[in-house]
Amino acid sequence: MEYLNKKINLKNIFFSTSPGLISILLTFLSLPIYLRYLPTSEYSTFLISHIFLSLSLVFNFNIGKIASIKIQNKSKKNKNIIIFNALALSLMIAIISSLILVFFLSKIFNNDENINFLLIYFGLVISILFINSESISKGLGKFKITAFSNLIFYGFSISGPSFVILLNLNLINQSLFDLFTISIFFKIISLLIIIISIQSNLFKENELNIKIFLSFREQSFWMTLSNSYNQIFDYLDKYLIKIFLSPLVFVNYTISQQIASKISIFSGAIISVMLPKLASQKSTKNKKNVLNLHLYLFYIPISLFLVFFEFSFDELLRWWLKDSFNQNFYVLFTIFLVLTFVSCQSQILISLYEVKEITKKNSLFETFIIIPFIYALFLIVSKGDVILICYLILIKEIILFLIRFFYLKKYIICFNLYFFSIFIFLMFWILKIYDLNYLSIIIKVMFFLSISMLIYYLIGIYKKKLLYT
Repeated sequence: MEYLNKKINLKNIFFSTSPGLISILLTFLSLPIYLRYLPTSEYSTFLISHIFLSLSLVFNFNIGKIASIKIQNKSKKNKNIIIFNALALSLMIAIISSLILVFFLSKIFNNDENINFLLIYFGLVISILFINSESISKGLGKFKITAFSNLIFYGFSISGPSFVILLNLNLINQSLFDLFTISIFFKIISLLIIIISIQSNLFKENELNIKIFLSFREQSFWMTLSNSYNQIFDYLDKYLIKIFLSPLVFVNYTISQQIASKISIFSGAIISVMLPKLASQKSTKNKKNVLNLHLYLFYIPISLFLVFFEFSFDELLRWWLKDSFNQNFYVLFTIFLVLTFVSCQSQILISLYEVKEITKKNSLFETFIIIPFIYALFLIVSKGDVILICYLILIKEIILFLIRFFYLKKYIICFNLYFFSIFIFLMFWILKIYDLNYLSIIIKVMFFLSISMLIYYLIGIYKKKLLYT
């Protein structure tokens, strides 16, 4: 047990997962309110405003993540110097890059008068600062406070405005009432909380150091390039649907993706705990052990849950969304669920690329995929078929996962069995989408057998490690 405690911290994973679990409850309560009381065009504007803020995932330039890796195994003084310079650089980046982003967004979406680009500017600045500050806070091991601030930043900022509507329905008809303003208010609160949590590290060594600024450069470039590709992969479809298709199609597509993406809460929590742990390991063998423990901690329970309870998803969505539910929505949700699950495993693998400073490799893999992906996406959007768009993204995720997976083959314990299990999992969901129930039952049994074998071999491997540690 001592060996496992050194390699994996379930308590911190729990703290990192808890805001996501609460946000699921918030989404469960808020989504029917939005769909029932808000006009489709207004809700569409609210959603696209939040999607604009997702650009902060690229334009934070991963300064906080790199800093969280750099501060491992450093003296307190050196930690403080790195943290101060990282956040000073982050502030400069936030002010300048947000201004440039809003300028271009206002030109592209100049026909939508409901979008408040001044608020989006402030939202981007706050989001960039929050993402970098949160990464640093996690690097310092402050998982409780980051969990609380994360809940406010993501959960309450998106779902909170719905409860304001419910308290006073007349607010919807008032010209000064703006849902997105409430979201920004929640984000400001969360940023203040995270800054206060690291203030003892932030203001003790407050000298700007150009060498530290420059030390972020190379790793930041490759990480940011990878994040830029992710932005294109994850959000270009939504921008195109918003511009070229109807608000109703956009809302259905975005909501189905938003619900399915909730499983990334678990992978995100695992990664946030795993990344500093990986960075602190000095030997390749220890890095391999940490990676596999966290990878299988996600894959085994989540895949079992998805396959075991898949029969209930349809009825649950019908009961929850009532008149807003339709068959297209369910198909979109099912495909998004599979591609999100594959993507989550990819993100766990990418953590090793980042720690070993081989992010360049991952960026090169994505470079080979991005041009055919964009071409195919524009082609499918012109046909107006959102189901095909979803399949395209699924194919892209599977290809990227396989490339990353095979490149790290020597780091994966039970590689062949894990690969076989994922193959069976994907086969099951493809058969399910096409209602091939008889075949899907056979594949389902095969999946449970593959998971049982995987658990058996993993227990055997880690029992040996426990005996000789």
